Amino acid sequence: MRMLFLAIAVLCAGEGESQRNWSTALRADATAMHDAIAANHPGPVNPADPGFAARNDEQLRRALRRAQAAKTFEDYFYAMQEYAASFNDGHLSFGVFGDTPDQVRKWPGFLTRYDGKGNQTVFVAEPDSGVPTGARLLSCDGVAANALTSIRLGSRFGRWKLASQRALLGMTAFLDVGDPYVPTPRQCRFRIENRTIDLALDWRAPRENLYERYVFARSVRAAIDWSILDNGTRWFRMPSFDGNPESPSGRRLRELITYMQSHAADIRTAPAIVFDLRGNGGGSSDWAYQIARVLWGEGALLRRPEAPVTVSWRASKDNLAFIRTSFAERSKGGNLSPETKAWYKDTIANLDQTIASGHALWVAKPNYVDTETQAKGLPSYKVQGPVYVITDPNCMSACLDAVDLWTSMGAVTAGRETGADTTYMEVRQVKLPEGIGAFSLPMKVFSGRPRGSNQPVSPKYRFDGDIADTVLLQKWVAGLLERK
Repeated sequence: MRMLFLAIAVLCAGEGESQRNWSTALRADATAMHDAIAANHPGPVNPADPGFAARNDEQLRRALRRAQAAKTFEDYFYAMQEYAASFNDGHLSFGVFGDTPDQVRKWPGFLTRYDGKGNQTVFVAEPDSGVPTGARLLSCDGVAANALTSIRLGSRFGRWKLASQRALLGMTAFLDVGDPYVPTPRQCRFRIENRTIDLALDWRAPRENLYERYVFARSVRAAIDWSILDNGTRWFRMPSFDGNPESPSGRRLRELITYMQSHAADIRTAPAIVFDLRGNGGGSSDWAYQIARVLWGEGALLRRPEAPVTVSWRASKDNLAFIRTSFAERSKGGNLSPETKAWYKDTIANLDQTIASGHALWVAKPNYVDTETQAKGLPSYKVQGPVYVITDPNCMSACLDAVDLWTSMGAVTAGRETGADTTYMEVRQVKLPEGIGAFSLPMKVFSGRPRGSNQPVSPKYRFDGDIADTVLLQKWVAGLLERK
């Protein structure tokens, strides 16, 4: 998954990188990324996305034009980052190994961020910046405020129409990080109370410890855990759905599910249950299904209303090799669920057969079954209190799958609007030939998914406080329960 603040890390290019031929590096890696996407991504052979291959070709042409003049790490890095971002897909992103060139060179003494109402307001201002905190940005050099951030940030990160993306990254619009492909604003217009001012920007080097002095966004750092609040609410903290059951997060998730199994009756009769997904950027959807089986029962899971979704895989030798390797690695501890093990075996067999037949896409037809007959005799449990699912802008991929699943069982969303994903899924990492970096590549595509491509989930109950403040959040949820 993409590291959300990769672009504002204060890091320098690695030793010896200044001696590299960046024109050659950009040409080689852009071509390799294009060819890997063409051969392994479902987009080029997806009938529902007829322009995908042409977009891939156009982005390569743009990168090759830039390669003609590329002389620095910055020229390479930002061209590759924009190539990946052009697909507007959080599952397709580029990163480098080690240090990045995107250190902050200059700033104008102030920073803006989105206020939740679509406006950009100043939240940091040095005394000599010429603008006070709270001022609303209108435009810069004749470019409207929202268009400005789209140019300066959306081109590098994509999906700029999403409120979550703007909330997470919009505060960096007035940091000069050495991107040679975007213009630097020279004069900006602000609204201050009932007057308008035009300000010539004074770009200068920031003082030390910029990020320590100005809190850009409080990150939610927490371990997978569970607790019982004073009012009896069962709170389950899940900032990760790591797909490897032998990873530290995977082992802790297994412990959480074991705890739920041992205390299932008490949990179901609790005044409320909270699945806290703050900071969860995805992983494996299987964890959400295991939790649903414990809480609501296999019978209830089978009876839930579910739209038929078709899954299609790009059938390529490289994709198949990755799935085989992944299955072997994750089977070592013997802790794969039977469902996951069956999924791996079925996927490997069908990809192998599809490749042998010469087809580029394996379409896994929806398995229409009589769920009512299947559910007979299987447990279905009633949950006494409300089940709240807490989300924030980081929620993507398997986190969104969990939200979709649990809300279909009756849970309600609370917190902040989620991130979003396209219908391209199941990511693997592809290393690029120059040895500088890699990009993430989806291998399958959904069709018929009720939640559309790049469609976020808006919470039923919106929390406008500091989403990183767990104590405040828990008091707010207690208030929801009292009002209910």
